[in-house]
Amino acid sequence: MSIRKIIIVIFIFLSFGQIFSQVTDTTVLYQSEDKDNSPSYHIYDPLQHQEKAMNVLLGWSVLSVGSGTAMIFSDRMLIRNFGWQNIAWGAIDAGIALWAKSSLEKKRVFGIDPVEEIQYFRKVLLINTLLDIVYIGIGAALVRSSNEKLNGHGYGVLIQGSFLFLFDGINYLITVPF
Repeated sequence: MSIRKIIIVIFIFLSFGQIFSQVTDTTVLYQSEDKDNSPSYHIYDPLQHQEKAMNVLLGWSVLSVGSGTAMIFSDRMLIRNFGWQNIAWGAIDAGIALWAKSSLEKKRVFGIDPVEEIQYFRKVLLINTLLDIVYIGIGAALVRSSNEKLNGHGYGVLIQGSFLFLFDGINYLITVPF
């Protein structure tokens, strides 16, 4: 065997070593096709995806509570009520994100079946996306009300529901289907 062939074999071995060293008990290795129809291999870790998603949700909750707190001191009722909705939704989002992050730690310790976890995560995201549409509808109905107090709450629900629709929908779409 020539030195060139030995180097190629070592290179291939090291390349596959890099791929498989990233695979853990919570990851799946899947194949897709590139634009030129050649196979491409990817590693997907549903727990890592969920961790990143919960960090985004936690960031949104901090932004919501912070902006809502500033808004409740407004002289305008519409802005104050919008602010109260931001605070309420932000607190709930923070609770969900923190609970989910805690659950992820338990899943890492006790282990998971990654395919079952992906299926569960996609199901939760789909249900949440459908609920988000309901929130958007409720918010829109409150905004159309002739009551200024309800208008403020409506804008809050509309904005929060719209963010959650995008958040849940995008996460659903980027979760690898199995």
